[in-house]
Amino acid sequence: MKKFYCLVLLALMAFASCKKGELSGSYGEDNGCINRIKRDYSDSNKTELATALKLLQQNNISTSGLIIYRVILKDSVTTNGPLSVYQHVMAFEESKGLPIFNASIGYHFKDGAFFTSIGKCYGTLSFDTKASATLPQVRKVFIDAFNKDGYNVDGHVNASSCVRAEFGYYNLTPDTPDQPHFVKAWKVTFNDWDYPEAYIQDDNRKLLSYFNGIMTVVNANKW
Repeated sequence: MKKFYCLVLLALMAFASCKKGELSGSYGEDNGCINRIKRDYSDSNKTELATALKLLQQNNISTSGLIIYRVILKDSVTTNGPLSVYQHVMAFEESKGLPIFNASIGYHFKDGAFFTSIGKCYGTLSFDTKASATLPQVRKVFIDAFNKDGYNVDGHVNASSCVRAEFGYYNLTPDTPDQPHFVKAWKVTFNDWDYPEAYIQDDNRKLLSYFNGIMTVVNANKW
């Protein structure tokens, strides 16, 4: 009886091991080079950023959760009258310290006074900050899309090159800002390159978008 019990136990352990292997590899993995990062999106210097923050605060605009990525402080316009100076502050949003990748808002000022904004703020989302996808799983989705695309940044990268992944949130319905549908997602690029760029949904490893950086221009005169 003791021998039979041991055989059954070994069989159950082997079955559990097989099932665990199937589950862990069910999405596929690529064990190449990948690092999780947090990007610095700002292209403005510290003085411009400080001025932008002051401009927002003076106009009673909350700066909580904003990631300011571009500032234009001296956009001069003359329209048959006195000179007007416009200021523009463009920002992404963060929720719980993670970026909302495709939620951008622009604040526009005339002579320091707020006059309009473009975009929408969503505030703190209901999601937690935990990822379910592993970095090798994220890398495989990105590399599969890269191989399918066939464009390799003038030969500077290939399927064995290192990639970087940033975790955050993504709005699946950006064209209907009043009815957002957010998911956890990854933004992935090769190291030191902005493109190709992919967004990958965290829970199901679905490729949400892939852009290799090439813009196609349609000649309107042909239509």
